[in-house]
Amino acid sequence: MHIWLRALLAGPCAAAVTVLVIAAMPSWVPKGAGGVDHIAFPLFLMPAIWGVIFFYALLDRSLTRIAVVMGMIAVIQVIVLKEYLFG
Repeated sequence: MHIWLRALLAGPCAAAVTVLVIAAMPSWVPKGAGGVDHIAFPLFLMPAIWGVIFFYALLDRSLTRIAVVMGMIAVIQVIVLKEYLFG
């Protein structure tokens, strides 16, 4: 059971949290001189963000801690995204 839960956390859950982080990044990344840095940086950093979340889900010993940390990141990103889009 633990292997399946870890695979779920490291697979689809890591991908979903990565998408949320990338979607919220334009709200806190500066626009830059050309005005596109806030859009380009999330795309360039996506593999690194996914890698950190993926390996954290694989290497941490506590499945509960993994789920709590990923859940907190997801909630924070949803709040930032909501404020950015609707606030």
